[in-house]
Amino acid sequence: MRKFILLIIGITTYSTITFLTSSCTTDQLAEMPPLELCDTLQVSYNLQVKDIIDTNCAFSGCHVAGSSAPGNYSSYGSMSPFLSDREFKKFVIDLRNDPDLGMPPNWETNPGPKDLTEEEFNILSCWVESEYPEN
Repeated sequence: MRKFILLIIGITTYSTITFLTSSCTTDQLAEMPPLELCDTLQVSYNLQVKDIIDTNCAFSGCHVAGSSAPGNYSSYGSMSPFLSDREFKKFVIDLRNDPDLGMPPNWETNPGPKDLTEEEFNILSCWVESEYPEN
């Protein structure tokens, strides 16, 4: 009986330590830019966002016509369905720090950039907050 109790205590201790050391303490939420930045920054697809999208998303083999990636981001019109359902926001802003789901992806096979610069992220965040203006 004593061995059984020690076994239960050992399993419980191991489980507790495993749970505590593998819990979500290292998860990070995407940092949204300060509200002041978006209040003062004029952001639109044509002014800043298109260049960011072309560099980080809409290149050969990625979010362009005929690629396996969902969506064609080569123009505002072809990208707009992914804006209205908030898919763009989810993968670019909300999941920014997720190496598998965040966009741009941090995969070894990704031929493009693996991360947005802080400036690019801030511009895209303000664009999302402004509800995706085109001009």
